[in-house]
Amino acid sequence: MKEVLVQLFKLQSIDRDVLQKERMIEQIPQRMQELTNQINKQKEIFDEVEQRLKEDSNTELAIERKFQETKMSIERHKKQLVTVKTNKEYAALLKEIAAEEADIERLEEEMLVLLDNHETMENEKKEEEQALNKMQERYEKDKKMLEEKKVLFEKEIMEKKVERENIGTELESSLLKRYERIRKLRDGIAVVQIQGENCGGCFTRIPPQVINEAKRGDRILTCESCGRIIIYMEEG
Repeated sequence: MKEVLVQLFKLQSIDRDVLQKERMIEQIPQRMQELTNQINKQKEIFDEVEQRLKEDSNTELAIERKFQETKMSIERHKKQLVTVKTNKEYAALLKEIAAEEADIERLEEEMLVLLDNHETMENEKKEEEQALNKMQERYEKDKKMLEEKKVLFEKEIMEKKVERENIGTELESSLLKRYERIRKLRDGIAVVQIQGENCGGCFTRIPPQVINEAKRGDRILTCESCGRIIIYMEEG
């Protein structure tokens, strides 16, 4: 019977390892999606900075166009000063020229502010672009690593399942069915070691007489609380 218990424990160790690797494989798509979400978020930040730069460039062009139009208007009005025939017309032109020169000063100030902001945003764009590139590099690196892990885990799972099948043939079908039933009910764990005075599955205290029986290893024992098969293994 002790040999049967050892085989059961080996079977559980294999199933636990397979279960762990299967869960890790299941988590790979989620991890990849998290990385994708991070890249998309960073790309949104980068695109927003690019859009603001584009809008600023359009504003600069509009101001430059207005600046040139105003300068041409001033030149035109100054030429008209020598052709007017009345003081009233002369005064009106001077007033128009003064207003246009004030517009020139305002446009120059706006252009200086825009140029300063543009430089700041160019630096911001460069930083966000570097951050995006680093994320994309990390994504490709992590993607390759996760894909390699998946292939490795799948290979190990196949090997473990072959080993599992060999052990299963050495156990009575009724015991194997019992093991599978408990495993299904208990999140993949049907066989646990006794830890001190407690069940290694639910950590409920096990009566001393049951522990003594487990030490003898002459029959299959289960935890009264969780129903898992409990075994006693000598330390070391």
